[in-house]
Amino acid sequence: MECFVIRQDILENLKKEILDINKTLFDKLQNSPNYLYSTEFLKISCSKNFLDDIEFLNEMSGTPNFKVRYANMIIRDVLEQVIEFIYLLEYPELIEQFMGGNIETDDFDEDKLIEEYLQFGGKRYVGGRKRISEMASSINEKVSVDDTLSLYDIYRILSEQCHNSYFLSNLDDIDEVETGKRTVALTDEQLTYLMIIIDRFMEAYRK
Repeated sequence: MECFVIRQDILENLKKEILDINKTLFDKLQNSPNYLYSTEFLKISCSKNFLDDIEFLNEMSGTPNFKVRYANMIIRDVLEQVIEFIYLLEYPELIEQFMGGNIETDDFDEDKLIEEYLQFGGKRYVGGRKRISEMASSINEKVSVDDTLSLYDIYRILSEQCHNSYFLSNLDDIDEVETGKRTVALTDEQLTYLMIIIDRFMEAYRK
């Protein structure tokens, strides 16, 4: 059984940097009247969730029941949030909408459950939430350049893997029967994607 993890020193350095920067950002927010809609709070909240997800993936890597398809789903979701995070830093005027400034919670109608849930999704934004491809294009992450994968190309790859997750799991099962090698997450491919995502997230977060 082969699996891959982020090196402990890399993970510890990542965690320390995020905690140190977040402390500085939090101190800057003291007595700020609209702190929920600030780039500082966006960075604090998104980096916390991001770090949680990275640590979870690393802890789960190699455990017998952590299938490749599970990691693909998590990494794809993390990637979508990272693209939106970078996009919001480029267009900070949208942070208030992202944080739910337009949501009306007093009139929740249980008879229109889907419509109400949409209020917490795409309809948080005036005119609707942009497609991931549009966000990626706006932050120059839609097209891969030379040998460097764009975030959107990784997103497309992971989306295809998620759409076909049971089929790909069948192939892994067949491979295990034929070779005796069991495939679990994280794979080398998934680790490569994670390192790229971490790099792009931190590049935007540090600004």
